[in-house]
Amino acid sequence: MSISNKYEDMSALTALKYARERSLMLPDIQREYVWDISEIERLFESIVDEYPVGSCIFWKTNRKTINKEKPNLYYFLRDFKKEEMKNEKAPEVINEEGDYYIVLDGQQRITSMNIALYGSYTYYKGGRGNSRSNPKSWIKKELYYDLNFYNTKEEDDEKPNKRFIFLTEDESKLGNFYKVKNLLAYDSDDDFVEFMIKENFGKGARKELSTLYKRLHNSQENGLIHYYCIFENSYDKALDIFVRVNSTGRKLSKSDLLFSTLIDGWKEGKDNIEDLLKTMNSKGDGFQFTRDYLMRLCLVLVDANTNLKINSLTKDTIQNIRNNWGLINASLDAMSTILSDIGICNENLTSYNATMPIAYYLFKGGKLSDSNSKKEVRKFLSVSLAKRLFGVASNDALNSTRNTLKNLDCKHKSFSLDLFSNITLTGGRTFRVEEKDIDYWLDTYEKGQSTFILLSLLYPNLKLSQVSFHQDHCHPYIGFEKKNILQLGLPEEKIMEWQKKRNLLPNLQFLEGAENESKNKTPLKKWVDDGNDFCYHPEGISLELIDFDIFFEKRRDLIKKELKKIFEI
Repeated sequence: MSISNKYEDMSALTALKYARERSLMLPDIQREYVWDISEIERLFESIVDEYPVGSCIFWKTNRKTINKEKPNLYYFLRDFKKEEMKNEKAPEVINEEGDYYIVLDGQQRITSMNIALYGSYTYYKGGRGNSRSNPKSWIKKELYYDLNFYNTKEEDDEKPNKRFIFLTEDESKLGNFYKVKNLLAYDSDDDFVEFMIKENFGKGARKELSTLYKRLHNSQENGLIHYYCIFENSYDKALDIFVRVNSTGRKLSKSDLLFSTLIDGWKEGKDNIEDLLKTMNSKGDGFQFTRDYLMRLCLVLVDANTNLKINSLTKDTIQNIRNNWGLINASLDAMSTILSDIGICNENLTSYNATMPIAYYLFKGGKLSDSNSKKEVRKFLSVSLAKRLFGVASNDALNSTRNTLKNLDCKHKSFSLDLFSNITLTGGRTFRVEEKDIDYWLDTYEKGQSTFILLSLLYPNLKLSQVSFHQDHCHPYIGFEKKNILQLGLPEEKIMEWQKKRNLLPNLQFLEGAENESKNKTPLKKWVDDGNDFCYHPEGISLELIDFDIFFEKRRDLIKKELKKIFEI
């Protein structure tokens, strides 16, 4: 007689013990671990506040069934390194007898507890000049409890105090913190409470840490792992329950469900997808291509419906993606390399969807190896990003650009911005650049991602992929601060106008990082008098700050003239 599926309870520490013993595992349909530090902190706050933390779905099975069904299984993470680490794959043949629990839902919570209680959370601190290969570019933290939380009287609305907080070892020495994983060293709650009293922990801290201790150990009466236990002899039947439970989209995103559907029965699928994302994201100064992006792009590449819906993944579409995976992989590897070659990275890529037509062109056999084609890619991205063409109604933009390229022989047709000149998107938006567009960019976009992409057009000969270039203010930013500019005798309205203009494109240039640091607060005239110069330098114009209006307008004219030339206006 078969056992009925039912709800059961397990203590958190029992589940983590099974994870260490590798009898609690993950199937390949599960998304990667995605929680950030703040979400783990909030989980532990919920635990000490005695809130429920959600139920899980486990498939309880055995060695014989696993070896017969052969699902791709993975072990849980403990010492987590964001964007670099993925779950270790279990062997295809399981040798140890005993019960096995396959976590169909609940990975994020269980992994979070594993990290907090037995491991650590490491992340890349980012920024130009911080190489991912340099260990100093990574920050390792562990979970602590703030023993002074209830003694702090002042509240900061913008940065509120936390009971649970991830800290580096050095940070933990700056306050009165208790490392959460240390509470596991005590055999009973009484022993732990005795320790806290001896160490003069406050009443609030003793209450909450004791609650945490009990809830981690309890399997009943407010235990943490409440799970629906599936007793099936078939992985497909267990998976069907999982998909039906999550089909409302409340627990998993649409792309997660698409991912689960895509890799079901595709043994190398999860590894292939994760490896490709890791390769793409490691190019140049780094990207943040996501599974959402990749799932939608796969639909674009195989000419399927680009809506992120389950019915977009028909049987034929799934097979098409799998059959063409080698070409998809090669196309996206090439695309991310080209993006990094022209200086694009996560810092300045305001819309990842805008890269999809480039990937489609490569997938259809196009080549982007010469300098002219890369110049056209830069122009295409500049217009797409500056005009926000792939933001609103992105499906319209994706379908329209794909239809244009679908009707071309990409193997023999060069990529260019002109290919898309006849497209009109929702709201009358087009890929054509008119003089009014350039005026808008020059008078509206302040220093940031949008000005970076436009500067990359204005400085075509810089090797942006090899040297770190910063967006520098020609007239230094600090020169426009009130305490510095008041001495010029300007009215309040003019001061506010100049403070706006200082961040606009006519007052920006590219400078190599080290050169930008040396220039820093130096007035423009002195910097030029010292033997330096800058592009789009208007001749015969004073570089004194008092003459900023004239400088701004004349340099604006030079930049506008160049942009009109680039876009053939």
